[in-house]
Amino acid sequence: MASEQFDLTPICKKYKIRTIKVTPKDDFYLIETNRGTKEMRVWPRVDYMRWSFSWREQMVKNGQRNVERFIRTKDSKPYVIYSNKGYSLIDHQKNSEQVPLIPSMIKECGRTTAWMHIAQQAQDVPIGSELLRREQERINEEIVQAKQKIREWQIGHQGDEVAELVELLEPVWERMERSASLLAAISLPEELLHVTHKEMLKENWILVGNQVFLRGFYRPQLSVQQRDTASYLRQLAGEEGNEQLIEAFLDGYEEQKQLSYEEYKLLLAFMAYPRELWQAISTCFLTDDGINDQELRANVQKMVEQQSCIDHTLQEIAKRAEQGRVLS
Repeated sequence: MASEQFDLTPICKKYKIRTIKVTPKDDFYLIETNRGTKEMRVWPRVDYMRWSFSWREQMVKNGQRNVERFIRTKDSKPYVIYSNKGYSLIDHQKNSEQVPLIPSMIKECGRTTAWMHIAQQAQDVPIGSELLRREQERINEEIVQAKQKIREWQIGHQGDEVAELVELLEPVWERMERSASLLAAISLPEELLHVTHKEMLKENWILVGNQVFLRGFYRPQLSVQQRDTASYLRQLAGEEGNEQLIEAFLDGYEEQKQLSYEEYKLLLAFMAYPRELWQAISTCFLTDDGINDQELRANVQKMVEQQSCIDHTLQEIAKRAEQGRVLS
C-alpha cells in the first residue's frame, strides 16, 4: 500500500512539521521532518483507525504509556481524513531493538497485552460473538478446502509420494479437527468476548530506553482477544520451545487480567490449529516441483519439529487452566 506513489503534501500540511523527505516503505511512509523522523500510516477503513486511536489513548489514561500514539494535527485532531481514507502520524523509533526473549521481558509483554485488552474492552464494540462465529466458520471451511486439495492432488500421484504425504497429514487433520471441535464447544457470553487484532507477533514488541514498548497494529483484522494471544504464544512455543517464556507471559497477563477456564479453552482452541505446518506441507507437496525442492522439504521438517514443541506447550497450558479451575 505505502509503496505506491502518492502526494502526502495535503496531509503533512495538517501537522506542525516541515517535511524534508518522504520514503515509501512496505506499509507506511517514512517522513524526515524538522521535528525528527515520523511514520505515516494509511487506513482504508476510517472506523478501524478511530478504534485504534481510542484504545491507545485509553491505555495512556490507565497509566500505561509504552505504546505508539497518534501525533495530533495543528488543530489538535488525532488523525486526518482525506479522500475517504484515514492518515495517522507517529514517531519513528529509530534506536529500538527487539525485546530479548527472557522471562522477565516476556512477562512484561504479558502485562502490556492485558493492559491493551483492558483498554480495548472499554471501547464498547459488541461484536465479539460475531467474530467468534466467523472464526469457527473459517476454520471449518479451511479444513474442507484442505481435504479437497489433497484429494485432487492424489488423483495424479501414487506410490511413495502419496504414502509420505499421508503420513505427514494424519496428525495435521487430527489437530485441525481438534481445534474446530474446541472452538465449536466454546460457550462464552458476549460480555466476555472482546475485540482485538487477529494476530500479535514478536515484531510487535520492541525495547525503547530499556522498556518494553508495544508497536504496530496499523492494518488490523479483528478477532476476539484470545486469538492475538494465541498467535504470539504459538510463535514463542514453535520457534523458541521455552516453556518458561510461555509461563512468564501468562503470569504477567494474569497479574492484570485473570483468565477464566472457558477463556483458556478458547486460547487453546486457537493455538491448536496447525496453520504453519499445513502451509509448509501444502507449499512443498501440492505445488509444481515443490516436492523436489530440498529447501521446502527442510521447511516441512522444521515445521513438524515446531509443531511438536507447540503440542507440548498446549499440554502445559491445559494443566495451568485446570489448576486455576480447581483453585477457583
